Amino acid sequence: MKRVILRRHKEKALQRGYPWVFANQIHRIHGDPAGGDVVEIASADGQVLGLGLYHATSLIAVRFLTSDATATIDAAFFRERLRRALALREAAFPGATHYRLAFGESDGLPGTVIDRYGDVLVWSTLSLGMEQRRDLLLDALEDLLHPTAIVERNDVPLRAKDGLAETKGVLRGRYEGPVEIEEHGVRYAVDVLDGPKTGFFIDQRLHRAAVRPFARDRRVLDVFSADGGFGLQCAAAGAASVHLLDVSQAALDRAVANATRNGLADRLTTEQADALDRLGRLVEEGASYDFVILDPPAFAKSRRHVEEATRAYQRINISALQLLPPGGLLATASCSQAIGEGDFVKIIQYSARKAGARLRLLYRGTQPPDHPVLDTMPETHYLKFYLFQKLYDEVP
Repeated sequence: MKRVILRRHKEKALQRGYPWVFANQIHRIHGDPAGGDVVEIASADGQVLGLGLYHATSLIAVRFLTSDATATIDAAFFRERLRRALALREAAFPGATHYRLAFGESDGLPGTVIDRYGDVLVWSTLSLGMEQRRDLLLDALEDLLHPTAIVERNDVPLRAKDGLAETKGVLRGRYEGPVEIEEHGVRYAVDVLDGPKTGFFIDQRLHRAAVRPFARDRRVLDVFSADGGFGLQCAAAGAASVHLLDVSQAALDRAVANATRNGLADRLTTEQADALDRLGRLVEEGASYDFVILDPPAFAKSRRHVEEATRAYQRINISALQLLPPGGLLATASCSQAIGEGDFVKIIQYSARKAGARLRLLYRGTQPPDHPVLDTMPETHYLKFYLFQKLYDEVP
């Protein structure tokens, strides 16, 4: 067996459950493994800690698979991982039309995401080792779920770290266009090939339900609206009006089509603009909304972007609070893993001070159970969501 031997004392993180071995933690390598090979991971004193996938060109040199050094990493191994993942999702969301079927290291499937939209599955991986074993996993998925199509959305630059090209397309079966899903009574057409991410922002499903009771009779501004995930839920819940703001006209067109599909088009207006600039101009124009929803993309792609991202989050939250009258509501989210929950709370507190607003917290949320968090791996915890009310002056 090919083996990676760690530097002295560098085994502690792995023993605590952290599933990545970084290149600078390795002392030496035996057996000349190629990229994607299964290797033993051993401590400096020779203790075998488990098996992982070797990645010669990546900062993440080994992605952990199992502590059972005798395990055979074959089709049966991955089928069992997928079976367990599927069982969790079916328990968490019985009868659901969509969910994240596999969430990378949290499901023992390194660097790999699989989303389900009805009878269509979407495959994505950042790991060379998993890419090499793709057909084993696709075979298991077909056996477990009998999808009509399996599509890949591997059009992400991070794949280059493992020497993988960006690509997307139909891998198996026949894909005949957008898939219809239903969430909290609202139907969405999901374009898994050209929509955002893998087609839809599945991770906000619980938060879309959380905002519904507060939307009735309010004028809603849904910023970074994408295909209308939040905005359409507000319209269906009885919002007086919903204005969608997004930089992508294609996304807004899909949102309008979804609104028409649900008989909600008369409550919806759209605007194509860069939200970072447009929110400030709305303040200058004296605009006012009763409910502002901020669901931006990850401003901080890595730790080196945290300072710039912090300023962007402050900017949009200050403007959003300035658009709200007393009693108005702000739903604000961050999917930047590099910005922790405590740091995001400080951003909101700073924004409130700058906007001259005082807030009370109505709801806080994180990832749904189809995006499980490993307690030993901070990288699996990324989503923060808060719902605040802007206080009236008379509240002490």
